[in-house]
Amino acid sequence: MNKIRRIHLIAACGTGMGTLACMLKQMGYEVTGSDQHVYPPMSDFLAASDIRLFDRFDPANLDHSPDLVIIGNAVT
Repeated sequence: MNKIRRIHLIAACGTGMGTLACMLKQMGYEVTGSDQHVYPPMSDFLAASDIRLFDRFDPANLDHSPDLVIIGNAVT
């Protein structure tokens, strides 16, 4: 875990994943996320924590080379 700095969450706009994203950000990680549909209130909640969100699932969302990708259980 010492080498992990950048974390990307897929399906970040769910209640659990959004909360996890904010917890990781507060712990000092660089956090980004993506979801099929990005809209308030979760998008506002994540933006207030300075977490960048990508709308839709696209491999290009990982071009910034995160050290760890967490995939939510809502994603098939």
